[in-house]
Amino acid sequence: MEDLQKWQMVNQCETGKALADLILEFADSDGMIQGRERKFSAKEMSLNVYDVITEDYPAYLLTREFGIRQQAIYLKTFNK
Repeated sequence: MEDLQKWQMVNQCETGKALADLILEFADSDGMIQGRERKFSAKEMSLNVYDVITEDYPAYLLTREFGIRQQAIYLKTFNK
């Protein structure tokens, strides 16, 4: 899957669950997702989506890669 396709898929997520599921789909064979500078656990990041959207956890728990952080902030703002 190309990066542009990943960006488009992230931007189409309308719920936290959809975004969390997509993060798990982006995981490599080791269960990690590449951030800008380091790798993150896709499982932990998918769980953090809910905390960022509903519990006011800091958005930096999510990577900026593919617009994941941006989409979570959008969903948080939209769902208020």
